[in-house]
Amino acid sequence: MRFDRYDRIVGHYSAMWPMLVPGYVPILNAMLDVVLAHDKPPRRILDIGCGPGSAVIAVAPACDPGSELTLVDGSHAMIDAARALLANQATRTFSGDFTEPDIIEQTFLPASFDLVLCSFALHHLNDAAKRQTLEHCCTTLAPGGLLLLADEVANDHPGGWDMIERVRGRYIQNNLSSGKISREFWQLETSLHKSLRLPFLPSRIDDLSSWVARSGVAVSCPVHILGSALLVGVLPR
Repeated sequence: MRFDRYDRIVGHYSAMWPMLVPGYVPILNAMLDVVLAHDKPPRRILDIGCGPGSAVIAVAPACDPGSELTLVDGSHAMIDAARALLANQATRTFSGDFTEPDIIEQTFLPASFDLVLCSFALHHLNDAAKRQTLEHCCTTLAPGGLLLLADEVANDHPGGWDMIERVRGRYIQNNLSSGKISREFWQLETSLHKSLRLPFLPSRIDDLSSWVARSGVAVSCPVHILGSALLVGVLPR
C-alpha cells in the first residue's frame, strides 16, 4: 500500500481532518475521557497508524508523564511530524505498513503495552487484514490494558454509507464555503491521482467488535457519530 497521499498533506492533517469528518473531534475527546476513567494512567503506549500524533496528544493528559511511545505509520512524513511533536517520549518509531510481516514482528510485542491506539487507519484494509491487525493489537496488550479503536464504520455494508456520504458532503461544502477548509489543502486533495488513493473499506461495528472479542478482550462502542465510531477494549487482568 502506498501512503503518498498522507506525505502530501502532513502539514494540513491536524487542522483539516476535523473539517472533513464530523465525528473526529468528539471521538478524540471521548478517547481522553475513557483513559481518564481507566484505573491506572498508561505508561507504555502503542499507536498504530499514528499520523502526526493527534491521538496521542488527545489522550496525553490522562497518561503517565513518563510515557514511552511506540509509533507506527506508513507515511515517512507523518512519522517525522509525530516524532517532532512528541520529542523524547517517542522511544520507538517505525515508518512502514503495519500489515507487513517485518513491521508486525517489531511492533506487536506480546503483553507489552498498557494502551494501544488505532485511529482512522483500519478502513483502508479489507476485512481479513482488519481482523489480523486487531488480533495483533489485542495480543500486545498487557493484563488490564486498554485498546482504543477509532474508525470509519458502515451500518449496512455497502449501502449504509450512502446517507453518511450525503451528510458529510454537506458538512464539507459548508466548511469550504466558510473558508475553514484551506484552498491549499483542498487543491492537494482534489488533484491527487487515482493511483495514489487508498481504498475506502469501512466495516460494521458488530464485525469490528466481534474480532476484538474473539481475542479475549471485553469490548464496547460508546460513541458512534455520522459514520465514525470509537470501540473500547479492555483485557482482563
